[in-house]
Amino acid sequence: MGGKLGVVLSSGGARGSAHVGVLKVLAENGVVPDLIVGVSMGAEVGGMYAAGVPLIEIERLWKTASFGRVFKTLLPTIPWSGWSSGREVVRVLRQLVGDQQIEDLPIPFAAVATDLETGLPHTLSNGDLAPAIRASLSVPGLFTPVWIDDRLLVDGGVSNPIPVDVARMLGAETVVAVDVLVEPSDAPLSGIPAVANRDRLLGIAKGMEAVQSSARRYYPSVFTVLFQMSTIFQRRVSDLILATHPPDVLIRPNFSAAPPCYSDVGCGIEAGEAAARSALPSIRACMERASAP
Repeated sequence: MGGKLGVVLSSGGARGSAHVGVLKVLAENGVVPDLIVGVSMGAEVGGMYAAGVPLIEIERLWKTASFGRVFKTLLPTIPWSGWSSGREVVRVLRQLVGDQQIEDLPIPFAAVATDLETGLPHTLSNGDLAPAIRASLSVPGLFTPVWIDDRLLVDGGVSNPIPVDVARMLGAETVVAVDVLVEPSDAPLSGIPAVANRDRLLGIAKGMEAVQSSARRYYPSVFTVLFQMSTIFQRRVSDLILATHPPDVLIRPNFSAAPPCYSDVGCGIEAGEAAARSALPSIRACMERASAP
């Protein structure tokens, strides 16, 4: 089989654990990417794999994650351009990938970040790997932005959450994209009850009649609203990208059994494995067509 195979790993937070499962199944079946493009958590998983970190080690990191370890990466910092400096993230990455340069990796790799000044995606395909990954996953407000290539960079998911176009630009003839973005309808929403019900519950106006409605009404917290806004925005952007630059194979793991979080990977890796196994026939068929004379 031939044809240059590019694997694109999307952003998606803790659901990025599924990327590990997808890469595991591909490796077990002799499907080795000729290049990997990752964004945000996809850049972390893809960058480590491209640097030669064994998948069993990447999987172990996910499965041994704990609240304490996650908390260490989010310690507050000064200046106040982000909650965390991200130094702990870089320290952990250094332990795994050392000082490897992207252009020297065993598998060609690119991380996608967002230029905070222009709002445009910025592809990092050379230079120090660890800071590039750190830039790609720098969620605005959570991590401070990173200066690389005289650009102030934040999370690539802001501008290009599933960069199929970058893989094509780098020469991929067959593109397999892994989409682990949260669907807005899957995000659980809750909050304090709507005014009339809330007042009755608090005993402020015991004589008031509760709002009669077939639907439960509530007011979510500001953090819930902001997270949902980001979820909606990234899904809309990714849908436009997929329509403009469709991959040859699109893998969307099913997380319905136990959606992963950073301190509990849940079924994330297994969901990626199951989705990759289902996609294998399509991947092989596309690679065969790409290599045909």
